[in-house]
Amino acid sequence: MDELIQKYIDGSLTQAEKLELLRQAQNDAQLRAELARHKNLNAIINLKRQEGDRQCAAESYRRFSGEHKKRKQTVWQILAYAATAACLIGLTWWLSGMYYHSKIQTQEKFNTLYVPAGQRVQFTLEDGTGVWLNAQTKLTYPIEFKGNERHVEVEGEAYFEVTKDASRPFVVSSKDFNIKVLGTKFNIYSYPEEKQSRVSLIEGSLNVCNQDVVTLKPKEEAIIEGDRMTVAQIPNQHYFLWTEGIYSFENERFENIVKRLELYYDISIAIENAAMRDWRYTVKFRQRDGIDEILRLMQCIHQFNMIRDNENNKIQITK
Repeated sequence: MDELIQKYIDGSLTQAEKLELLRQAQNDAQLRAELARHKNLNAIINLKRQEGDRQCAAESYRRFSGEHKKRKQTVWQILAYAATAACLIGLTWWLSGMYYHSKIQTQEKFNTLYVPAGQRVQFTLEDGTGVWLNAQTKLTYPIEFKGNERHVEVEGEAYFEVTKDASRPFVVSSKDFNIKVLGTKFNIYSYPEEKQSRVSLIEGSLNVCNQDVVTLKPKEEAIIEGDRMTVAQIPNQHYFLWTEGIYSFENERFENIVKRLELYYDISIAIENAAMRDWRYTVKFRQRDGIDEILRLMQCIHQFNMIRDNENNKIQITK
């Protein structure tokens, strides 16, 4: 574990490895203490001494080893000079350390995590907030929350269980809106290429800010399209099972399901017949089943043909 921590300190870990280490540290007090110890040691090692400090230390050393050896010195004199040098060096190192630590504290460092198609990620932020990220989602977040807000940015789909902190609201920014909460559970669907974004509240209360500000109640969602925002009841409470790797659709149009599958699996799907797009499905799939198996299961409800073009990463659906 020491080797893994050292790689984290020197920046040689991958993003996934960093995330896993921080996740373990969140639940392991001994690991957190060890990580802090290595960080502090690294800070000391990298302290940059000022030129005046070196001269001061060198002068103390000369007094100890050279200029005052002309006459016989007692053991107490030697110890006195050694103590003086040690105090001077220790003082300058301490002052430099305080300056270095203060400088670090004022700089907020951010991580960016991207989840590839066909995958999902769950982890815990520094404040204890739980986050689930769906396929093709990017989250930008600070390593440590500072100031009077806890601020993150999302592109894609994310589910949050926010740790309550009345003194520091949790703020989420996306392409069409900002959200401010104190402690709650909610889902964001906001992919850059999608015209419509959604904020769905499962528990608690939150404010959604666009051109207007709305306060959602549990089981409500804000639907944002450009400058327009409307509020409606969440149509499918099982939809959020995606956090467990299950995709749930309730009386959903075939065309809408296909659009989601394109996003989740990074593939192009063309429906040849316009009438087929209005077919309705109430179904659940496991994410790990993959796009081909999901479409085969849907064939059991409505009959259609699939033509796979692996070279161009496309699927054509015909009657």
